[in-house]
Amino acid sequence: MELFVLPAARLRQSERKFIADHLTRSGSDFQAALLNGEPAGTIAICLDHGEIIGWARSEIWQGLPTLEAFVSPPYRDRGVATLCAAGLRTQGAYRDCEKIAIFSTTMIAIAERLSMPFRRFALKPDGTWREVAS
Repeated sequence: MELFVLPAARLRQSERKFIADHLTRSGSDFQAALLNGEPAGTIAICLDHGEIIGWARSEIWQGLPTLEAFVSPPYRDRGVATLCAAGLRTQGAYRDCEKIAIFSTTMIAIAERLSMPFRRFALKPDGTWREVAS
């Protein structure tokens, strides 16, 4: 496996399309940014035999750096998201921050594994986010 960390805006169009079509939640903000605009922040991409199998990314959201990830189903539970998150951290995506923002319970274990204090947010029915106790 190979890991690359780069500004998300530097993804090639073919990479953006592949990630949007295969490695994002349908209707997500990140999917829309990949297809229709400039994705923000930094992304760590994991490849296996040249194919993108997963990613983690961070951008500033409400003053906090985020931690989000997506891994292809056949590669889940192998540490791919943790590897990508560690790549982001190693490259300075979380430098000088007290806490990060996470949006799923899956990210709790990864943040804890990497000793990254966090604030957890959940989507409300009206489409806005609220902080929840961790």
